[in-house]
Amino acid sequence: MNVQDLKSKFNELKKKFLERKYDEVIEECNLVLKKNKIDVFYNLLCLSYNNKNNITKAISVMESALKVSPNNIDFLNNLGMFYSNIYQYKKAEDYYKKGLKIDNDNLSLLNNLANLKKNLDQNEEAISIYEKILLKKPEELAIMYNLAGLHNSLGNFEKSKKLYLKMLELKPNFTEADRMISQMEKYNSQNKHFSSLRQKLSTMKLDDNSLLHLHFALGKAYGDQNNYSESFENYKKANDLSKKISNYNFEEDKKKFNSIKIKFKSLDNYKLNLKSRKFIFIIGMPRSGTSLTEQILSSHENVFGGGELPYIQKIYNDYFRFNQNLSENDLLNCRNDYLDYISNADNSKKFFTDKAPLNFFYIGFIIKFLPNSKFINIIRSPIDNCWSIYKNYFPTKISFGNDLKDLSNYYKSYKDLMFFWKNLFPNYIYDLKYEDLVNDTKIEVKKLLEFCSLDWDDKCLQHHKNKRVIKTISFNQARKPIYNTSLKSYNGYESYLTSLKDLN
Repeated sequence: MNVQDLKSKFNELKKKFLERKYDEVIEECNLVLKKNKIDVFYNLLCLSYNNKNNITKAISVMESALKVSPNNIDFLNNLGMFYSNIYQYKKAEDYYKKGLKIDNDNLSLLNNLANLKKNLDQNEEAISIYEKILLKKPEELAIMYNLAGLHNSLGNFEKSKKLYLKMLELKPNFTEADRMISQMEKYNSQNKHFSSLRQKLSTMKLDDNSLLHLHFALGKAYGDQNNYSESFENYKKANDLSKKISNYNFEEDKKKFNSIKIKFKSLDNYKLNLKSRKFIFIIGMPRSGTSLTEQILSSHENVFGGGELPYIQKIYNDYFRFNQNLSENDLLNCRNDYLDYISNADNSKKFFTDKAPLNFFYIGFIIKFLPNSKFINIIRSPIDNCWSIYKNYFPTKISFGNDLKDLSNYYKSYKDLMFFWKNLFPNYIYDLKYEDLVNDTKIEVKKLLEFCSLDWDDKCLQHHKNKRVIKTISFNQARKPIYNTSLKSYNGYESYLTSLKDLN
C-alpha cells in the first residue's frame, strides 16, 4: 500500500471502530501490520481488543508495537492504562514513568499517573500531580474534577466545593459538578445554588446525561425544603433517564443470582488450610451502612481499612466462573492474587477490611481461598435502604437502583442468596442491623469486635476523627458522628414508595 492508501484504510477502520465493529477492525489491522509496521494501526488494534475486554491481547499488541517504536508515548500510556485496569499497579506506574522520561509535561501521562496514585491512596502525590497539571492547564475540567473528587474523599469539602464552582464558571452545563455540590449543601428557598439549578432546568438545552445529574441535584434541594412532591418528581426523572441510558433488565441479574448458587453447589468442599492474615468482608446492599461500619472498624489500632475494592469479582471471573472444581494450586493462585492486589495498599499483619458491598455474591468462593475470613452483613430497614439507593447517583452504575420495582426484586434476591450462604456458613457471617448500630452504638460495636476476634478499642467510638480516605458516595456521612436522621429517611415520601411496601 502507498501512503494515500494507508491513510484511506486508517480512516475506514477508524470509522468502523467508532461503529464498534471491533472484529472487523482487528482482522484488517492485522492484515495491514503484516507488511506495514505503522503506529496508528497498532493503536487501533490494541484499543479494539481492549474494548472487547481482551486486555491480555491488547497488552501483547502494545508490547510488540513498542519493539518497533520504543519511544512512542501513546504506546507507553496505553500499557500503563491496561495494566492499571487489571490492578497491576507497579507495572502501570513503570510505563507511565518511562513515558514521562521522554516527555515530562505530557498531560495524559501525568493525569493517569495521578489517578493511579489516587487508587493506591498515595494521596499527597496524586494532589501534587493534579496541581502540577492545573498550573500548566488551569481550565482542564477533567483534572479539576479528579482533584475535587479526591478532596471529597479526604474530607476537604471546602477545597472540593471551590473546584466544583470553578468548573461551573468555565462550563455552566457541567451539571455533574452541580450534583456534587448538592451533596454538601443544606438548601432553603433563598439558596443561590438552588436558584441556579432551577434556572438551568428552564433555560439550558441539556442532553440526557447532563439532565439526570441536574434532576438528582434538584431532588436533593427540594427534599431539604420538605417539598416531597417536587423532590420525588426530580428523583424519578433522574432515575428514568439513568434507566433509559443503561437499558437495565432485572432478568439478567436474576440469572446471575441463580447461577452463583448453581456454580457453588457444583464445586467440591475443598478449601485451603492456610492461615494468613485475617480478613473482614463488609457486605450488604449499597447504602446499608457498609462505609460507616468500615470507618468504625478501621479506627481500631489493629485494623487496616481497605475500602471498596474490585478484586474479588475479578478473581471470581478469572478462576471460578467458567471452571469446574479448582485444584489446590488454583486456589493458591486466587489467594496469592488477592494478597498481591491488597499489598499495594497495605502489607502488614493487621486485620484487613474489604467493603465492596456486592461481595455478598462470592462468600462461599472467598472462604475456599481465604479461609481466615469473616463477613459482616449490614442489614438496614429495606425501605430506607432502597430509598437511599434510589435518591443517589452511583458512578459505578448500580443500574438496579433506577427503578423501584427493580430495587424490590433485587433486594429480595439478595435476601435469598444470604439465606443460602448462612445455611452453609453460619459461623462465618454476622448480621449487623444498622438501626441497632445507630441506637445502641457502644453495645453493637462491642459485639462486632467480639465476632471479629478484636479487643476493645475506644477509638472505634470516635470513627468520625478517622482521617482515612472514603471513596464511596458516603464520603460525607461516614465522617460525621453517628446520626439518627438516616432512620426512616423516607418519611414524607411514603405515598411514592408503594412498590417497596412488601419488603418490610
